[in-house]
Amino acid sequence: FPRFGLAQVRSIAVSNYTIEDYQELEPHLKVVPAVNQIEVNPFLYRPKTLSFFASKGIVTQSYRALRQGKGMDDATVQAMASKYNKTPSQVLGRWCVQRGIVLVAKTVRKERMVENLGVFDFAMDE
Repeated sequence: FPRFGLAQVRSIAVSNYTIEDYQELEPHLKVVPAVNQIEVNPFLYRPKTLSFFASKGIVTQSYRALRQGKGMDDATVQAMASKYNKTPSQVLGRWCVQRGIVLVAKTVRKERMVENLGVFDFAMDE
């Protein structure tokens, strides 16, 4: 960040950083990233990566947590939705929330925004 003085930089984030990427960057950091945005969901679970970044105090934010609608027909997702009386997208979102992963569910439709808030009123069995 040569063009920014430390007084000007309060927070940074990284995207798609693996453990190896971060270890290469770490010696050069003056500000520790607050967030690492990666693709993570039940179909692409990265426990080692999640644990590593958590140990550094870096929050994981998931993009594509709802997989752009792919996986909504998955038998396990459907069974969980039925069990908890929730939608498949709420099940996928709750999966992130229960693991401390920040969920960003992209939509422009009001009804889906309201639906996405339904990830906070239930808990799933691990």
